[in-house]
Amino acid sequence: MSHASGSLLRNWKRMNISDEGWELLRAYGMDDIFVSAWCKGLSVQGAASRLRADQRSAALCTWENIEDDLDPTLPREGVVWIGSQAPGWVQIIQFEGDHLALPAPQQALTADGGELLYLGWPLRELEGPEDLEYVVDGRSTTSVCLVEPSVRAGRDPDALKAHMEGLSLGIDNDPDAISDAAFSLVGRVTGRLMDADWLQAAHTRYIIPIGAWDM
Repeated sequence: MSHASGSLLRNWKRMNISDEGWELLRAYGMDDIFVSAWCKGLSVQGAASRLRADQRSAALCTWENIEDDLDPTLPREGVVWIGSQAPGWVQIIQFEGDHLALPAPQQALTADGGELLYLGWPLRELEGPEDLEYVVDGRSTTSVCLVEPSVRAGRDPDALKAHMEGLSLGIDNDPDAISDAAFSLVGRVTGRLMDADWLQAAHTRYIIPIGAWDM
């Protein structure tokens, strides 16, 4: 995953940009690749456990310092950064790997009545942003096509319809506006937009070891 350098983050602190959404992620170097999930009903440690991360690898760090002490020669499946996001919700950003985008980890994270929202990209694909996924109790509840929001799939395609009202989704909007709308949709569900305070804070980094998932 691409990430911001320390100089870019220092520059961001002097820039007059939005406190949330697409511009915030661009400042953190996440505009090219972004893999994230918001999970309801789990603690930070609980989310890491369900992702089969090595609990002994837990390290509190900021995004700016997420690579500190990571041995580049040590084989691993992934690296995740997990923190409390809103009451009852944790957010996970995947620094290495793409487990959060895959069905089996999504099912594990939502087993026993949990909820998960997944948002990720490479965003500049020909078909536009990836779908926003909403998984409940291990089952895909709805998948919203952000460039054509009337196209929805899952066992309850309209589950997020009330949260989508008035958002700038759809192919007639530019990609930045669609991305901001997607984050607004997530914020309406969890009760908090992803903001600068969250991204600047220290959260827990975990390593997903080789062989954790047979996929």
